[in-house]
Amino acid sequence: MQTLTNAARPRAGRMPRLERVAREKESLEAVIESIGGETELQPLLTRILQRACELIGADDGAIGLVDETRDVVRIEAIYQMPPSELGTELARGAGLAGHVLAAGAPVLMPRYGDFPGINQSSLVENAVIGVPISWRDRIIGIFGLGRAPRVSAGRRRRRPFAAADAEALLEFARHAAIAIENVHRHGRERLRAERARLIARVGQLVTADLRRQELLQRAADAIHELLGYENVAIALIAADDPEALDFMAFGGLYKQIIGRALRLPISTGLMGAAARLHETVLVNDVAADPRHIPAPGVVGVVAELAVPILVGGRVLGVLNVESRHTFSEEDAEGLRVVAGQLAVAIENARLYVAAQRAAVLDERQRLARELHDSVAQQLFSATLVAQAVGPAYARDHAEGDRRAAMLLGLTRTALGEMRELLTELRPLRPDFASTPAYESTIANLSRDGLVRALKAHVASPALAGLPVSIVSDGYAAQSPAREEALFRIAQEALHNVVKHARATRVEVRLESVGGVARLLVRDDGVGIPQGAKRRRASDMVPNSLGLMTMRERAAELGGALRVDSASDGGTIIEADIPLDADGSA
Repeated sequence: MQTLTNAARPRAGRMPRLERVAREKESLEAVIESIGGETELQPLLTRILQRACELIGADDGAIGLVDETRDVVRIEAIYQMPPSELGTELARGAGLAGHVLAAGAPVLMPRYGDFPGINQSSLVENAVIGVPISWRDRIIGIFGLGRAPRVSAGRRRRRPFAAADAEALLEFARHAAIAIENVHRHGRERLRAERARLIARVGQLVTADLRRQELLQRAADAIHELLGYENVAIALIAADDPEALDFMAFGGLYKQIIGRALRLPISTGLMGAAARLHETVLVNDVAADPRHIPAPGVVGVVAELAVPILVGGRVLGVLNVESRHTFSEEDAEGLRVVAGQLAVAIENARLYVAAQRAAVLDERQRLARELHDSVAQQLFSATLVAQAVGPAYARDHAEGDRRAAMLLGLTRTALGEMRELLTELRPLRPDFASTPAYESTIANLSRDGLVRALKAHVASPALAGLPVSIVSDGYAAQSPAREEALFRIAQEALHNVVKHARATRVEVRLESVGGVARLLVRDDGVGIPQGAKRRRASDMVPNSLGLMTMRERAAELGGALRVDSASDGGTIIEADIPLDADGSA
């Protein structure tokens, strides 16, 4: 075996100098043409290899590319070689390519069979030459060419390679390196563009779909389809165990082979390490890393890249990809951006669900207030009247008829209120929702305004004849929302007087003063019980639904409610709701 260095190279062989120069020039021009015209690696390597064989009169050959991470040479193109050679990997010092990688210089051998560690027994009689392909002081590939003996006059004559062949092939390799690097650069740019497309696509998912499971699955599919990662998995911290990861979505081969729920403790595996450390974990030789956990049914994995999904320093999960090829820092950086997009998407999905739950709760509370302040009050009043119908008929038939009419009016009003609420939830037929006999209190309020609606209410059977005076001097008409809130507060306050106060008269005062719309309801009833004079009435009955709804209605409009004892007995309820900047509500 002969290893050539720059300091000791024999002169050129027997080929005429002019013929050699012409052939080299032709081959170099072909390589230069490839630099500008070929953007795919495999066709480029095949063309370069064929030109190299033509340059030095080789009969067969191979080109291997160096995997620096694993320190091996992988055969990527062959010419007149057994197909089994393609894809072969040779470690440093093994085979012709491995010896060139170890020597960093051309290697010549008159007979391939004398070479240690051969892997093609059918070529043992060939002379071989190996030359490094270098780019910026790095060996990126290896030429390995062979020349078969020729039979002449019944004798087999060897045709070994000479130093001149090595020199020509080294010069050729210099141009080949440019062509290979050009394709690599093009590939990197294409990969960057694909990453940008992926990031844009994930960004669209963030804004277009807030359902978490569908979002994660579409993201896993996008990572597989756009970047070509064979195996993709997205796992989130388990809802019931912060020390475990639940696999939520799969892409590529994982989707076909696994496709089912899995749980992984974060104390194990490369994904667990990424979750624990809040750092990207990149391993390009998983066989040498004891943390790697092979996925069920998946073989041939060489590298794994696990990227934590973080939001505000909190880990939500892990984005994981595996491949038969090694990963670069560019892979890691691109997936970190994707993981950041996923973090936003997952957090938005969580907030969306929380907002939906809050909206449902708010609507339930609103319906509870409306039912309490309208239908429940009317039904309570109807119950009181119904209890009196029988005795009234026993005393006086006309009085019984009057009580029955009152009962009918109360139930119709309650039905109107209920129809109003049902129409809000699900619109009814126009003829069903607007029957005059079932007109709701709010409909009257919208048509007549707050003062007239209150006067109609105090004259209705709902207050069981309780004397109520309404004072509205200095009150300015307000927006529908504020008038409805004030009406419902007054309605509930008067209802409480009927139920609890044993009052003989009530005053309702409306005014717009000091930047607020003010409602005062004062009665002369029993007031706050003795022994609790120093405590606010609203504190005495914290679970009272009526007081709670009054406070909520005032607070929703930026106002406040006060419930207290009157100086001469009875109870005062005061609601203040701010006016708008123009002085109206």
